[in-house]
Amino acid sequence: MQLKMKHWPLLAALAWAGQAQATDLGTISVTDQRSEAPIGQSTHAVTIIDRKTIEASHVQNVVDLFKSIPDVVVRDTSGVGAKAQVDLGGYGEAASANSLVMIDGRRVNAPDLSGVDWTQIPVDQIERIEIVHGGGSVLYGQGAVGGVINIITRVPASGGKVSAEGGSYGTAAGLLRAGATTDMLRVEANASGMRTDGYRKNGQFKRFDGGLRGEIDLPAGHMLYFSGNHHMDRAGLPGALTLAQMAADPRQTNKPTDYSRTIDDFGTVGLQAGVGAVHADVPVSYRRRDTGAVYTGFPVQGVLRSLSARPKLDLDQGVGPANVHLVAGTDLDRTEGTFGGIKAKRTSAGYYGYVRLSDTDGRFGLSGGYRSEGLKDQLTQGGNSSTSNRKGVYEVGLTAAAGGFHLALDHSTSVRMPLLDERYDWFTATWNPNLVVQTGRHFGVTARYGNELGFAEFSFRRADLTNEIFFNPTTFMNENYIGQTRHDVWMVQEEWQLTDQARLAASYTYTAARFRGGAFNGKDIPAVPKHKVGARVIADFHNGLGMVLGLGWVSSSWSISDQANVKTKLPAYLVMDASFNYHWKQAELFASLQNLTNRKYSTYSAYGVNYYPAATLTARAGVIYSF
Repeated sequence: MQLKMKHWPLLAALAWAGQAQATDLGTISVTDQRSEAPIGQSTHAVTIIDRKTIEASHVQNVVDLFKSIPDVVVRDTSGVGAKAQVDLGGYGEAASANSLVMIDGRRVNAPDLSGVDWTQIPVDQIERIEIVHGGGSVLYGQGAVGGVINIITRVPASGGKVSAEGGSYGTAAGLLRAGATTDMLRVEANASGMRTDGYRKNGQFKRFDGGLRGEIDLPAGHMLYFSGNHHMDRAGLPGALTLAQMAADPRQTNKPTDYSRTIDDFGTVGLQAGVGAVHADVPVSYRRRDTGAVYTGFPVQGVLRSLSARPKLDLDQGVGPANVHLVAGTDLDRTEGTFGGIKAKRTSAGYYGYVRLSDTDGRFGLSGGYRSEGLKDQLTQGGNSSTSNRKGVYEVGLTAAAGGFHLALDHSTSVRMPLLDERYDWFTATWNPNLVVQTGRHFGVTARYGNELGFAEFSFRRADLTNEIFFNPTTFMNENYIGQTRHDVWMVQEEWQLTDQARLAASYTYTAARFRGGAFNGKDIPAVPKHKVGARVIADFHNGLGMVLGLGWVSSSWSISDQANVKTKLPAYLVMDASFNYHWKQAELFASLQNLTNRKYSTYSAYGVNYYPAATLTARAGVIYSF
């Protein structure tokens, strides 16, 4: 990796980190065991974006928070993050199908290729984001191959917030949140919206979100909770440009009339109950997603309705000199509707158990679990076609801690079922019977040191996949790769409290994702950069003034669908963002600058020909009033 002089801010940030003293995050709880536990008990590397960082960054969407996060690469074709592809673990074009996104335990991933709509997650409602690096199929189910992104929302509270902002390219946004609490009830409602003309022609975007959340305390320590949200958006699709077109005018478009629209509604109701050391959580969710788009005059639309239940039992009990933590449950999902005019139905059922045995001081721990995952797909197009799959996966782990040091070893297997439209051949209008389930074997080691001022962590993860599902550009079909693929990720991350006013996080990730055997033996998997460096400084100065400075450097990568590694690479890029805020009584003024160096770059390229320009310098400013 070669960093030129123009990358001096990156070198300065890392040098600053090297001089720092070690934030013990041992008391912070993470949910990589599907129940909260100290981070020292995790067998995986975990990155946490806390509420303070989220609020101080003043980002418009969740993916903007990932720019400086290790092992996370964002590829965005829209410029607003709506359907951005978030890659955990180096899976390239298939990244969205190989990582899992959850909000308060609810799966957000769609059963088709549409991916995650990140704009339907209002940033103001997020308490923290936990990124669990590495395979997690036992606890979270199929698709949790490269990692899991857990988004935990805030507990409803009394009071509220109102905000208004404006910025570059005709951007305007507003938010209203209000809550009330009693001895037994906590409820909160929110509404937010934004519009922008976008950096590129036909890059306009509009969205509205409205939601309600609440908790009701019941006798004997039980609790009933509920939440719901209505989301709608419309986005122009400016499409790709060639390198020559980008050089001439990156704001132009070849697709002046293409657009997409989404209406997404969900509701969840659940019950938490406990008897002694046993706790139960029984959530039931319903989601209806109505999507439509026009590509070069060709309309595509679909409606998918999903019903899910995720009952879970949690036991945390001391037994003599040991402690037993057991989690067991089932994940039941049913989705039906249409995509692209094709009628489809998917039913799935996963049953899992996970246990951790440790000494009472948490110095040593042994964990293990097993899941049986079953799925049935039915597609109707000129006749009925169906297939069923069931796979079992396991995980074993070991942790040891002493004197601020934490060591974890993890071995697991994973499974990834084909998505609905991966099973369908659009060119022949037939079912693809040759596509089989993708499986993987994973190994990971994590070493961490922390004290009351900070932590440093090193981790290595290896994933060997069999039958990895990929899009073959020569046959225009989704296929299983004949031969194995290997994904190695080396990651260093650290976070320090530099002074009473300043905190810094810095990271470096090296990813080697390659084909092993088969037609592309020894070649790199496309769209996977080998290097990523990130750094973020949060400073709280006197008199209510604060600042966040973040940067992310991503190395070059082969274009999507260039399995032979012969076409033009996507160039490396460095992006720097900054936000400033001033608090006065109950008001806050803020200003945000993205892409401070005004760099022209792209995070996404296909076939070595098509590029999607990202925005140059962008500014926003606004006011927030809390009551």
